[in-house]
Amino acid sequence: MPKRVLGRKTNIAVIGITGVMALYNIYVLLLTAYDVVLHMVLNAAFVLPLSFIVYAARAKDVNKLPWYDIVLALVSAIPPVILYLNPSWIYERMWFSTSVTDLQLILGVIFIATIVEATRRAGGLAICLLVIFFLVYLNIGPSIPDPFRHRGMRFDRIVELNYLTTYGTFTTPLQVMSTYVIAFTILGAVFNEVGIGKFFIDLAKALVGKLVGGPAKIAVVASSLFGTISGSAVANVYGTGIITIPTMKSLGYPSRFAGAVEAVASTGGQIMPPVMGAAAFVMAELLNVPYARIMVAAIIPALLYYLGVYVQVHYYSVRHGLKGLPKEEIPSLKKLMIERGYMLIPMAVLVYIVAVMMWSPVTAAFIAMFITIALSYIKRDTWMTPKKIYVALAKGAEEAISILVIGAAAGIIIGSISFSGTGLRLSSLVLEASMGILVIALLFVAMLTLIMGMGVPTTAAYVMTAALSVPALARLGVDTFPSHFFIFYYATISAITPPVALAAYAAASIAKDDPMRIGFLASRLGFAALIVPFIIIFKPGLLLVINEPLPIIVENIVTAFIATYALGLAFEGFYIRNMNIIERVLLIAGGLLLFAPTNIEIDILASLLIAIGILIHRKRSGKAVLPQRT
Repeated sequence: MPKRVLGRKTNIAVIGITGVMALYNIYVLLLTAYDVVLHMVLNAAFVLPLSFIVYAARAKDVNKLPWYDIVLALVSAIPPVILYLNPSWIYERMWFSTSVTDLQLILGVIFIATIVEATRRAGGLAICLLVIFFLVYLNIGPSIPDPFRHRGMRFDRIVELNYLTTYGTFTTPLQVMSTYVIAFTILGAVFNEVGIGKFFIDLAKALVGKLVGGPAKIAVVASSLFGTISGSAVANVYGTGIITIPTMKSLGYPSRFAGAVEAVASTGGQIMPPVMGAAAFVMAELLNVPYARIMVAAIIPALLYYLGVYVQVHYYSVRHGLKGLPKEEIPSLKKLMIERGYMLIPMAVLVYIVAVMMWSPVTAAFIAMFITIALSYIKRDTWMTPKKIYVALAKGAEEAISILVIGAAAGIIIGSISFSGTGLRLSSLVLEASMGILVIALLFVAMLTLIMGMGVPTTAAYVMTAALSVPALARLGVDTFPSHFFIFYYATISAITPPVALAAYAAASIAKDDPMRIGFLASRLGFAALIVPFIIIFKPGLLLVINEPLPIIVENIVTAFIATYALGLAFEGFYIRNMNIIERVLLIAGGLLLFAPTNIEIDILASLLIAIGILIHRKRSGKAVLPQRT
C-alpha cells in the first residue's frame, strides 16, 4: 500500500515518535548492554502503531487518516507493551508444558493479526498471503497429503510460538532488523540530509559523464555508489533514477532502456559492499560469521554484476551513437574532490572499523553518523542544526518501519517452516527431482527463490528460501557459505524479474513505460546476477574468504571477469558492428565454459573459443566505421 500523505499535525506526531524511536535505538545499541529480546519487543511496540498511521489500508485512504486506523494503531501497541512489562512470560516459560492463559491468548491473537495487516500495508499483499499460508499450514498439517503432511500444531500453541517464545516472530530476522538494519537506515538518512547521495551522483558524472553513453553509465556508477548507503533496490531507484532516467531520455535513450538500466543498476546496490541489503545482515547471523566476512566475500561478485551491466550499456550506446553529457553539465573531478571529497571520509571510516578493526557494524554505523554530522559544519549550506538532526533521525526510523514489520513476518514464516519440518521434506524432493545432479538442483533452488521473491522484499525471499533449500544443497556436498550466497543473489535479482519486479515497477513509474517490458530488459542487462551465483558454487574462490590456494583464487577471478565480458558482448550482440549468430555462440560457449570448476584444459579451450569469435568478428568487420557519436 502507498504511504499516506499526512496532515501537518499527524506528520509532527509521527516525526516526534520516530525521532524518539531513533534516539532510543542509538542509546540502547551504542551505550548499553541490552536484552535483545526485549529490544525487539519494544521496537515492535513502536513500528506496529506507526505502520497503521504511515501506510494506508487502501489507495483511496492515502489522503486521509480514518478513525479505524487510529484505533488499530492504539490496539496494536497493547500486546508488545504488556509483553515488555512482563518479560517473565517469555523467560520463565516451559515450552509446551505451560498453559497459555486467556489474556495471553487474546493478546497473542491481536499481536499476530496486527502483524499480518501491517505486513500487507508495508510489505505488500504477496508476503502477507505467505504469512497467512504458513500459519494455516502449521495448523492443518495432519490433513495435508504427503510429502508435506506433518503432525500439526494447535491454535493456542501457534499463538504461543509467535508471541511468547523466541522461535517465531522474535527470531533472527527481527533481531537483525532491530539492530544492524535500523542503525544503517538512520545512517543513510543522515548521509542524504548532508548531501552525500548528491555527491555520489556528481562523482559518477565526473568519472563517466563525458564517455559515450555517459548518462547510462552514470546510472550504473551512481547506483553502485548510492547502493552502498541505501541497500534497498527501490530506494536506490528513486534516489538516483529521478535524475538519471530523465537525463537518459533527453539524450535519445528509449524510456524502456533508461528504466531498465536504472532498475538493474539499483538492484545491484543490495550486493554492493560495504552497506548491502538487510538480507546480508541476516545472512551473517544465520551463518554465525562477522559481517566483515560477508562484506569481503561480496566484493568480486558485485564487481562482476556491474561489469556485465556496464559492458552492455557501453556497446548499446556505441551501436546507437549515443553521446555523453554536454561538457557544461560535467563537474570537474578535481574541483569536486577538493570541495566535497571529505564526504568520502564517513564511508572510509565505516569500512575501516568493520573490515580492519572488526568492530560491530552497528557501532561503525553510529560512529560514521557522528562523523558525518561533524563534517556537515565544514560548509554553511550543509550545517546539521539540532532540528535537522532530529528530522534526519526520524526519517531513518520511519524508513525502518516496513523493514521491521517484514522481519516480524519472516520470523513467523521461519517458525512455521521449522516446526512443520518442511525444509527437510523439500530437500528430499529437490534431491529426488534433480537425481542428485548438482546443476539441476541449483536450477530448482534458483527458480524457487525467484518465485518466492515475486512481490516480496529481498530479505523475506532470502530467509524463506534459505530455510527450505540450504539443507538440500548441503546433502549434495555444497558448503553452507556459498549456498547462502547463491540464494541471496537470486533473492536480490527477483527485484527485476517479471512478472512482479519491484525495482522495475519503481523505474517504470519514473520512465513512464511498461514495467513488464522494463523488467524483461533489466533481466537481460542483469544476466551476470543470474550466472554469478552458479560461479560462486563451482568457483568458491571468488568469495575470497573460502580456504582456497592463492593461484586458484586468482584463476577464478581472472576467468570470471573474462567470461562476464564475453557474455556481455554476446548478449548485446555488438562489438565493431552487429555480431552474427556464430560469433555470439562462440562467445557464449567460451564464457559459460570459463564458469566451470577450475580446470586448465577447459580454461584454455574456453579462451580459444572467445578469441576465435572475436577474431572472426574483427576480420569480417574489416575497416568498418563505428557509428558516429552524435
